[in-house]
Amino acid sequence: MAERVPQLRVDSGKVSAWSGECLVVGVYEGGQVQEAAAQALGKEALQAVQQLLEQGWMRGKADEQLLIPVPFTGMAATRLLLIGLGKQEEMTLEKLRLCGGQIMQVASKKNVRSLLLLLSLDQHVAKHPSSSKGSKRRRELRAMAEGAALACYRFNHYRSKNEDEETLPQELVFAVARDEVSACRDLLGQVAKVVQGVFLARDLGNHPANVATPDYLAKVAQEMAQRLPIKTTILDEKALRKQGMNTLLGVGQGSCHPPRLIVMEYRKGGDHPPVVLVGKGITFDSGGISLKPGDKMEEMKFDMSGGAAVFGVMQAAAELQWPINLVGIVPAAENMPDGKAQRPGDIVHSAKGLFVEVINTDAEGRLILADALHHAESFNPAAIIDLATLTGACVVALGSQCAGLLGNDDRLIAALRQAGDESGERVWPLPMYPEYQELLKSPVADVKNIGNREAGTITGACFLSRFVDKERRWAHLDIAGMAIDMNGKRSYVPKGCVGYGVRLLCQLIEDQWL
Repeated sequence: MAERVPQLRVDSGKVSAWSGECLVVGVYEGGQVQEAAAQALGKEALQAVQQLLEQGWMRGKADEQLLIPVPFTGMAATRLLLIGLGKQEEMTLEKLRLCGGQIMQVASKKNVRSLLLLLSLDQHVAKHPSSSKGSKRRRELRAMAEGAALACYRFNHYRSKNEDEETLPQELVFAVARDEVSACRDLLGQVAKVVQGVFLARDLGNHPANVATPDYLAKVAQEMAQRLPIKTTILDEKALRKQGMNTLLGVGQGSCHPPRLIVMEYRKGGDHPPVVLVGKGITFDSGGISLKPGDKMEEMKFDMSGGAAVFGVMQAAAELQWPINLVGIVPAAENMPDGKAQRPGDIVHSAKGLFVEVINTDAEGRLILADALHHAESFNPAAIIDLATLTGACVVALGSQCAGLLGNDDRLIAALRQAGDESGERVWPLPMYPEYQELLKSPVADVKNIGNREAGTITGACFLSRFVDKERRWAHLDIAGMAIDMNGKRSYVPKGCVGYGVRLLCQLIEDQWL
């Protein structure tokens, strides 16, 4: 995966002396060249750029790009890319991410191998979230670098011949002030490793279900343990039965690919209690006996996107050698109809001791998470955060703009909201009033796995809350609307698995526990 991330560097020297191929300059709507970049270019170069703008070659609107030979003398670079930034007063970190992605899209189509971005010389965003770490300019650099690096993802594992082969840029250099070089260099190194974590999550999600089985995920975890300071434990069917994890076993009993509980431990935080991340790992979801409609069922390979994100975060944390104790738990199963499959009306005894009436076998994610959340308690964690493509109701409620956020701790919820705003992987809180729990009452068991048509996202979280100790800090992320993007309209997000949650949780860890 590392080879897919271009080399990210900083340069504080003269622009004219840079020996790479393409200079990148931002232009605001109305034809205003970014101020610091204009000064770095020099008078002759600035006049040439302004002449192009006056002639109407570009207006500076967002999504506009103009790639031309360098129209001035005294530069070692041979090409100039003008990138539209839109209205300056409307600039955000997310727009800078999109801008970074657009730059790489142009570069890959035009066979540009190295770029020097002058955008990083200016401060673009007027208002920043006040409580995040780092200087404003470095946070903007991070956003641009993330967008550019994320845009380099390609999933060509199953193409025997790639007819649309592109040459991705190999080097992306950011112009910075001399006193920022060290800090920015460290920041870019961190960006590269987090992006590699996103790429891992995207790969796991994009693999077809006949490849990415529960056992395949277990083997990926074992391979991570061989190359990184991560201890991996795999619970197979026998171990799951011994632990009483019947809600996980029940979901997977109709498949020829048996379930697994994957536990990854990274411990570099001394005696501090760990943060535990739990990710839903349904490698394919047919709905089981409560069979889904056939339309778009092929997309159900993405139902393990929460688990994939946990893999990505664990890899990033270990690569970055963060001083934290972190545990990743991925309950993995395939939900299939079969003569041995779980039936609607079955009652299963969970590891926590609660009896669960299975009303709908297509509400399987919460069943495998139930046993995983109970197992998470055994680590006496500082906090538990689970993420799952749990409910279609969340897509109806929030669309594809943010994930649903529920939990029992106001500070943790506030921290996740802040991390979401900073990373661009936004979340939005929903209530968990006690009355919602009434919808899960079963006449024959302790709880049923689904309520009625009301508040589906909330009742899903209410079910999960039954398997977390009340005094434990816990948050649930319903990422059903965020896990995949089949439109590919955002410059740094490919079609398929987004890898949502990796950057969000890495930002949260950085803000709260480092």
